[in-house]
Amino acid sequence: MENYIVTIIIALILGTFGFNLWLSILNYKNRTAPIPEVVSDIYDDKEYKKWLNYSMENYRFGLIESLFDIILLVVLLLSGLFVVIKDISEDLVTNLDLQILIFLGIYYLISFFFNIFFSYYAKFSIEERYGFNKSTKKTFIKDKIKGLILTIIFGGGIIYLLSTLFYSVGDWFFITAWISIMSILVFVMMFSVKLIVPIFNKLTPLEDGELKDKINAFAIEAGYEVSKISVMDASKRSTKLNAFFSGLGKMKQVVLYDTLIEKMSVDAVVAVLAHEIGHSKHKHINSMIFQSAIMISINLGALLFTLKSPDLSIAFGFDDVHFGFAIIIFSALIAPISIIFGAITSGISRKHEYQADKFAATRGYKEAMISALKTLAKENFANLTPHPMYVKLKYSHPPISARLEAINRIEE
Repeated sequence: MENYIVTIIIALILGTFGFNLWLSILNYKNRTAPIPEVVSDIYDDKEYKKWLNYSMENYRFGLIESLFDIILLVVLLLSGLFVVIKDISEDLVTNLDLQILIFLGIYYLISFFFNIFFSYYAKFSIEERYGFNKSTKKTFIKDKIKGLILTIIFGGGIIYLLSTLFYSVGDWFFITAWISIMSILVFVMMFSVKLIVPIFNKLTPLEDGELKDKINAFAIEAGYEVSKISVMDASKRSTKLNAFFSGLGKMKQVVLYDTLIEKMSVDAVVAVLAHEIGHSKHKHINSMIFQSAIMISINLGALLFTLKSPDLSIAFGFDDVHFGFAIIIFSALIAPISIIFGAITSGISRKHEYQADKFAATRGYKEAMISALKTLAKENFANLTPHPMYVKLKYSHPPISARLEAINRIEE
């Protein structure tokens, strides 16, 4: 029975990796497919060759990193090292909740320190050679330390909360855990721009000038609060462009990267802002919350299954169910489900992007939106020929060619 369980768990881990690898290979092979006419002017021959090289390097490096992560997890599972980590945590403290935190903390730190190399190489070799990286080694180290601290605080806090609930509320675990995690999620969505983003980046109000005047005019017409628009100093880390919408109710906020303002025309930036406001007008945040509620329910159901199935822990050398190890096994069980649910949510997200594009295009910014999307694609080295299957399963945004074709069909 125990060997049977071990075989199933390892098969799930390797099967999920194999599926993602197959999907990645499909997408990679499609990189030389004919470029759609609507995006044929984004790259010249030299730039497109550069993109192909960048794509090839990222693919190979991503494959090595994913393979390393899988090997590390399988080795830890089959070698019995998780039991050793459990023994260490029990020798250090007697409190059960703290033992769980130490157990998962040791596993996280093993992965964290191994993956620092991959992060460093990606940023200071690949991104550096292709002109994207603007971060210094000092900033890189500071970001890693900040990220580690935040993971310990928030990740450790959630684990502590879940383990406390599991051992204290009994049959009410699912309901109390669901309410708790949903509350945390809503809090983060409301306050992340005010509390978390400033830990890594500086946010400043939009400066006076033509851009602010045009944004003011558009925002008044759209009924959006201009005071909730900030500029982020993304240029200290990367040349890539972006903008995002966050928050609920009076905490709604749009954040524009300074690189976006630097490399786009005024009208193109206003079009991007209009797109982000479109997300708000269509209440896409509410849809995201609903999707998150469903996914949290599925995750908690799978976690509860692992916590109620002692054979899953015993098969790997434990005496009984171990909460920390159950979370690791849960991650293997939920991975295939996440692929299916991720495909559904990605499809919804792509629909939302079309709606936000249309919101901007039908308010006088059709040509500016086209210009903005082309600039985003060029500056971020977007893939102009992603494989359709990869798009369906992985893309939260439609391919650039599909977005431009949809905008061209819109009548202002």
